[in-house]
Amino acid sequence: MSQRDTRLIGGIYRTGQILSSDGILTTYTAYNRNTNDVVGLYVLHCPPNVPPHVIQQVLQPLAQRRAHASPHLLHISDWGVDNNRIFIATDPPRGVTLRHAMDNENIDLPRSLDLIRQLALGVKVLHEAHIAALDLRPQFVTVETFMDNNGLTDRVRLDDIGLRELLRALGTSNSTASDSLVAIDPRYASPEHLKSQPVGPWSDIYLLGILLFELVTGRIPFVGHTPAETGVMQGTTGVPRMKQYMYNMPDELQAVVDCAMSKEPGRRFANVNAFLKALQSVALPPATRPIEFEETLRDADQGRPSSSLTSEMALSTPHTPPQTQRQSSDLAQSLPLPAIRALAEEQSIYAYLRYEKAGKLQERLPITGKNVIIGRVDPKRGYTPDIDLSSLDLTKTVSRQHARIRFEETFFYIEDIKSHNKTRLGELVLTPLKAELLQHGDWIAFGSVRLRFEIPGMRALTPSKELE
Repeated sequence: MSQRDTRLIGGIYRTGQILSSDGILTTYTAYNRNTNDVVGLYVLHCPPNVPPHVIQQVLQPLAQRRAHASPHLLHISDWGVDNNRIFIATDPPRGVTLRHAMDNENIDLPRSLDLIRQLALGVKVLHEAHIAALDLRPQFVTVETFMDNNGLTDRVRLDDIGLRELLRALGTSNSTASDSLVAIDPRYASPEHLKSQPVGPWSDIYLLGILLFELVTGRIPFVGHTPAETGVMQGTTGVPRMKQYMYNMPDELQAVVDCAMSKEPGRRFANVNAFLKALQSVALPPATRPIEFEETLRDADQGRPSSSLTSEMALSTPHTPPQTQRQSSDLAQSLPLPAIRALAEEQSIYAYLRYEKAGKLQERLPITGKNVIIGRVDPKRGYTPDIDLSSLDLTKTVSRQHARIRFEETFFYIEDIKSHNKTRLGELVLTPLKAELLQHGDWIAFGSVRLRFEIPGMRALTPSKELE
């Protein structure tokens, strides 16, 4: 008897690289044997107690989505059932997620408006097909950058194909994590959704407002210390003023965000067309030019306008008329000179891990990304972590992938990655894969290697013998 080819799905699709997997849902690149095309393939494992007619019923909405094509929507080409597996074939994966683009690229104002406009065009197509309450989280939006006659061009695509509703209809949940398909992430949820009230096109307009705010400022508008606090803020806190982060922000753009993110659905834009028209009316500020840090410091010292510098924003200043005395005062309060100088000195560095010995600072290991792995190099496997502690770890207590430090909005987090010898934050032994808030001056032990966390621009740390 010939052995069944487990890589062949539906008799057509031979799976290749696994893009993501959490036990219930696995995403692959796959090869269509009939057309010789490469496709994206979503494979869901059905619970054994779900009758076949229920499976067919929950797959019916896919036909409606396939019938409404757009360059800004992930196209569904095929679907079916293979034993206990549902498969959905789509266009092949291209580009990077919007989450990746926002975390790793310098997105200026014109590009921000173009990205949100393209995403809104995709949302508009689905709304016209009476499909709403979409998953617009940036990890489910794709940005493909390519070269054409006009130079570098972005193409934005919404990758929501209805999997969240499908999983719920089947009575399954792929995870409770905020980046899972089923879970609600309160940072990207409308007030009515969080209150279990009716959702619809008006809810998607609210999410477009959140994404527009984040694209322009580099920050999510509402982030509490806990998910519950974030949810409360979505329903009660006014939209932050974007000029806090970009002082030459057009007033019309703030008005667009305020309208889209109104707490009452009836006060938001009536539809996506109205949102797009409002975006089109936004007058962009004059073109910006790169400047040197010294000029920024000199302008701030003399009371002249300077850009709202943060570690997540471009260092540029526009040609604008002189500000009023009150505006300059507000700017000076939001940009204390020590913080500006620290940013000038620590360019492209988010934080440091300090190695202290005998009451003296021996070494500062820079954290140069928003998501870094701390561990030790493994020459046999050809693996090198973002921060290599091999030279400090003579007894080899640090794992190859020991811990992760993440920067999100305005907070740093640390989590242990199932290391052999644990990660300790002060006296706390970290639970594997559970993030903990990381603060300036905290001591961290990676196995036997003890380091101190330092954020540039904060109070100076004095070397300590406390944990030696």
